[in-house]
Amino acid sequence: MTAAHVTKPPKPTVALPAVIPPLPVRRFTVEEYHKLGEIGVLTENDRVELIHGWIVPKMTLNPPHNNAVTALTEYFVRIAQNSTVRIQQPITTLDSEPEPDAVIAVGPRANYKGRQPKPSEVAILVEVADSSLKEDQTTKLELYAGAKVAVYWIVNLVDRRVEVYTQPRGGKNPTYKQQTNYGPDDEVPVVIDGKELGRISVKELLP
Repeated sequence: MTAAHVTKPPKPTVALPAVIPPLPVRRFTVEEYHKLGEIGVLTENDRVELIHGWIVPKMTLNPPHNNAVTALTEYFVRIAQNSTVRIQQPITTLDSEPEPDAVIAVGPRANYKGRQPKPSEVAILVEVADSSLKEDQTTKLELYAGAKVAVYWIVNLVDRRVEVYTQPRGGKNPTYKQQTNYGPDDEVPVVIDGKELGRISVKELLP
């Protein structure tokens, strides 16, 4: 998003209410969300993403999170064949533009010069979770399953495992039909279009 100079608002002289007043709120379309970036309302310094039309804050990064993302990046780049590795960059669904920690998208990088990958172009999507674990296991899981993202990984730093979700099911209550958990002594197979390209050690992803 285009950078803009933003000044901090003055500190309030009275205490603000703890409960948000019942004011009107609205959801944004993906196009409106992009427009907010174009006109400078949102900048590249704003750590937010669009989830089901709501603009929500992203998780604060920390060393364990960064270690996992770095390990994923190094490994995915090494084994991805005729695919594009994207790190903390958006994908676009009908009403959302999440920014997962890692994605292997089908086809060369040139395919995405002017747009974000669609869910059907995502071979593997990864979220690294500590404080965001509940959201990644519920809201994000439902979002990705509903969009038919084929393979969804959660690098679960809390329980020290990698959760691999496959066989997305859409409909009223989207979810994945299959979940496989890999512990610290396991290796996670990287499978694209039914072909195993390699395996990554869970230990490499954990703090």
